[in-house]
Amino acid sequence: MDRRFEKKPEDYKIVGTNYNRIDGEDKVTGRARYTADIQMPGMLIGKFVRSPYAHARILSVDTSEAEKLPGVKAIITGRDFTAGKLGNAEFAKEMNDKLPLQNEKVRLIGDEVACVAAVDEATAVKAAALVKVEYEELKATFTLEDTMADDAEPIHRPGTHNLSMMCTMDGGDVDRAFEEADYTDHYHYETQLMVHAALEPHAAVATYTNEEVTLWSSTQAAYVCRFWMAEVLGLPESRVRVIKPFVGGGFGGKLDVFPHEACACKLAMVTGRPVKIVLTREEVFYATRTRHPFEFEIETAFTKDGKMLAKRCTHLLNGGAYGGTGTPATAQSLIWANLPYKIPNIDMVAKRYYTNSPVGGAMRGYASCQVHFAHDVHMDEVADALHIDPVELRKINAVEPGYVTPSGLQVTSCSFTRTLEEASKAVEWEEKKDHLAKDEGIGFAGSGFVSGTGFPILETPLYTSACTMVRLNREGYATVFTGANDIGQGSDTVMVLAAAEELGLDMKDVKLCQSDTTLTPYDSGTYGSRVTFLAGNAARRAAVDAKRQMLEAAARVLGVEAESLTAQDHRVFVRDRPEIGMSYHDAVFAYAEQNDGKEIVGIGTYHHDVDKSIYMTNKGNFAPSYSFSTGAARVEVDEETGLVDISDFVFAHDCGRPLNLRAVEGQIEGSVQMGLGYALYEECVMKDGTMMNPGFRDYRFPTALDMPRIKTIICGDPDPDGPFGAKEAGEGSTAPVAPAIVNAVSRATGLHFDTLSLNPERLWRACKEKNSRT
Repeated sequence: MDRRFEKKPEDYKIVGTNYNRIDGEDKVTGRARYTADIQMPGMLIGKFVRSPYAHARILSVDTSEAEKLPGVKAIITGRDFTAGKLGNAEFAKEMNDKLPLQNEKVRLIGDEVACVAAVDEATAVKAAALVKVEYEELKATFTLEDTMADDAEPIHRPGTHNLSMMCTMDGGDVDRAFEEADYTDHYHYETQLMVHAALEPHAAVATYTNEEVTLWSSTQAAYVCRFWMAEVLGLPESRVRVIKPFVGGGFGGKLDVFPHEACACKLAMVTGRPVKIVLTREEVFYATRTRHPFEFEIETAFTKDGKMLAKRCTHLLNGGAYGGTGTPATAQSLIWANLPYKIPNIDMVAKRYYTNSPVGGAMRGYASCQVHFAHDVHMDEVADALHIDPVELRKINAVEPGYVTPSGLQVTSCSFTRTLEEASKAVEWEEKKDHLAKDEGIGFAGSGFVSGTGFPILETPLYTSACTMVRLNREGYATVFTGANDIGQGSDTVMVLAAAEELGLDMKDVKLCQSDTTLTPYDSGTYGSRVTFLAGNAARRAAVDAKRQMLEAAARVLGVEAESLTAQDHRVFVRDRPEIGMSYHDAVFAYAEQNDGKEIVGIGTYHHDVDKSIYMTNKGNFAPSYSFSTGAARVEVDEETGLVDISDFVFAHDCGRPLNLRAVEGQIEGSVQMGLGYALYEECVMKDGTMMNPGFRDYRFPTALDMPRIKTIICGDPDPDGPFGAKEAGEGSTAPVAPAIVNAVSRATGLHFDTLSLNPERLWRACKEKNSRT
């Protein structure tokens, strides 16, 4: 990007204000069209035949009775998929472990065995029930202890003790640090299985015309989805098109590619008719993705003054039956353990194991919620052991600008200490910490998270993660073509903002073409808080590229230097002499006259300078920037019922320069809601591989009536590499919520809690046991 034409901060008109989302009216009026809303003439409905066993060999599949049912148009089985398996990273195809339909073995209750296409849903459901599958049941394992046992039945590869992935991270001299420490410890923590609970269930619609598959899917990564659809269908990518309509929430649960997408495509190819598959709420719960349950062993070494010298930790992930996006969470979990505190010496290992349970994948925070729960509850325990104020202990060890972790993470902008100060001030910690009422507690927690990532999933030139085009129209508007995937977080609005700010247009004068692999440029997808930072930079660069072309054309007409011009309020004019200028229309028209009628198209890309080996070695810098947060909770605990009332939650977040104040506050409030559910309510109840609460009726999550008063404090300075100085505000802000609440409950009850969720029954039992001892 030619930075001579980039707008300076003092000239920003939209950035840092409150403005409406471009999709707001469509969503509140019901005009927004989601995948399940798509209707086509002759459309068929698809339904799965699923395994009733957690682990079994498939001996035979008999579809003859189902095929006789009137209205059934096709039935496919594992024999119909011979080209490849569904995966995550292109460079790690050897780790792919999921067929669209299983043909030899099932590995969890609900595994897909066959798929029926019929003229309506009732017929499809009836036909699926008529498919006869003969199984040989195998020993199933659900816990980490059982799956690692020598006599455990191999779920995928014999001789591996069901190990899915192992990663290490080290640096410094840990043994020496422990020998010289004044204080050392060893703690164990556990977290639970939970689900995303997005309002929109997973859905796919596919057509097959002119030897090309078109798939509409509620996906978080259209280009990634296209790649794997081509892989399993045995088609070149040029004959697969993926379109992302509106998505009703993803939170990581729609990042993987799934059997319902592949089967909709295959059935469309077989029948020549459109096919729609919409998963039921129960199917979404047990057959898509969940948040990994973790077990942690953490040892730390400190000086008596509270300086952390070293950390040893082991992270064990219950990965469930398959890999996908869950596999990289192994390495990611170690990255989070490096932040937000300085640790001179580290010895860390993470292991992900297969079990016959629902599959662990990406969920808002991507393993950081589990990691920060364990590691930040641990910080409170250290503070108590050393008799140091918990806020002060965090300040002593807080990461600062310019810090480089032993593993090579490079912190640039960082206001973590300020978030600690602002949160403790807002919750009145100094005034109240020694005067809390009985059963009242205040707890803190910090977190650090990536703001963007260098991992584009697919192989791309220079590891490019995002590309955007901006087309200027002489009618007075601009069009942004972005492959970025808006899944409800508002990234489409960010792309429009970038173009409008740079071009001097109103946001209503910038149109946007949503992610479509035939129409829009490449984008890696929505994950790792990458969209605003990476795709936002690409959009800004595209707008600046288009603006440069427009200004150069206008300069020739006005007889001035292009660098002296600026664009604002639909005009192009000399910055110091605004009377010398022309309209936006005339400037674009002038370019066309000077260039044989060509239109102005600006192109912008973004890639983070990273060596791919970081994903295998865990050495080096993972992200272009990092965000930091502090959560503070004030709670009251009713020991008679085990209920926790959170009266106030303060959240201080370092997000660089906020692009839209209201949107940042909304993201943080949503993070508090999800973190509250993680801490106190949400847990999938499992019995021998069966999920006992797979639906909104029985899966307890917080509603508006459960929400506390929330005070949001936006901290930090503009990031030098962020678009307009912005950093992330959507994922990292979830991580400190649960540990802050748990730390507050611990201070209210005088008990140590090392397991999530801290639901009323678990808390009541702990309090009852405590009272029986006193």
